[in-house]
Amino acid sequence: MEEFAENQEEQEFSANPEYLKRIKQLPCPTCGSQLNYSASKNMINCDHCGYQKSHDESNDLIREQSLEKAMSAQVSYSPSQISKKVIDCGSCGAQLMIDDDKVSVRCNFCGSEKVNETAFDKNLIQPQGILPFQIDKQNATNKFQDWIKKGWFHPNQLKQLAQLGDVHGIYVPFWTYDAHTGNNWRGDAGYYYYETETYTSNGETKTRQVRKTRWVHRSGYFERFFDDVLVVASKNMPTEIIEKIFPFELEKVINYNNDLVVGWESEIYNIDVKDGYGIADQKMDTEIKQQASRELGGDTQRFLRVNSQKWGQTFKHIVLPLWICSYRYNDKIYQFVVNGQTGKIAGKKPLSWIKITFAILVVAAIIGLIVLYTMNNGQTPE
Repeated sequence: MEEFAENQEEQEFSANPEYLKRIKQLPCPTCGSQLNYSASKNMINCDHCGYQKSHDESNDLIREQSLEKAMSAQVSYSPSQISKKVIDCGSCGAQLMIDDDKVSVRCNFCGSEKVNETAFDKNLIQPQGILPFQIDKQNATNKFQDWIKKGWFHPNQLKQLAQLGDVHGIYVPFWTYDAHTGNNWRGDAGYYYYETETYTSNGETKTRQVRKTRWVHRSGYFERFFDDVLVVASKNMPTEIIEKIFPFELEKVINYNNDLVVGWESEIYNIDVKDGYGIADQKMDTEIKQQASRELGGDTQRFLRVNSQKWGQTFKHIVLPLWICSYRYNDKIYQFVVNGQTGKIAGKKPLSWIKITFAILVVAAIIGLIVLYTMNNGQTPE
């Protein structure tokens, strides 16, 4: 989002804010049981008595923050060491020992869920926004059943023998980055044309069409604004798979609220804002070069060079919902991920090398026929 708060207070980048000094619990006001957020109902819900309440959907606290200021604050920031601590379970009175960087806490005695809000003390920058789950566990499982049946290059037995394993919903930390860019580009665009050439074969004069390339040097300039370039902020997540379930509908992000996290797994970031921007910067450069290539045009290209400048970089820290899942096939574990908001799914599947080999042979045969047809009609590529 392009909106940026000019007069940001320094506490945006300070650790240990006072509102993160407690263990978050949600007892039901009707029966005292555990409340948690229900993805299917989009409500704070009691599974025991059916009590429900809505949650705050405001987004007024989600503002772009200066990347330059955050990087400067990061230089002098020393995170506290991860250690163990003892907390009291407000539901059964038991005492629990936990790692103090764990957001989600489950009591092994009574099964109640709570949020260790002091986990965020380990990070300089606190989450500003959250996208609540819209896809529940059953829906995620159904997505898997549909997805596992698709794809021709996979074993026929996959859809019958794939055994669904761990399926768990988790709030994953992300960075979003904005930047203005100005981009000078230059390169050669090649345009194909054909000339008729005469040649002799077995004493007979023949003609053929030979492809040539006419090169035209071109250059230009364009500006581009990047809005909400999304970067996974956790080293523990399968980033390559997660990026395949983009996009999220980020306009629906609301103010971060720990009530929505109770009963769900959650992580704090371990890729800091500077390293995250390095990833976003590469993504932006890739898209800039692709746009420059489109501007250059032609049937083929060479020597494309792009010189980019970026300014006004801002960021936000948000948490987004994912179903991280696995299944077993032939004694191997494969991962897949479901977008907890949209239901889009991506993952890895075993390949059938018999089918792949057959496809390669078919393609090779088709190419051979095309080449034979071209030669018989007197056309020769350059």
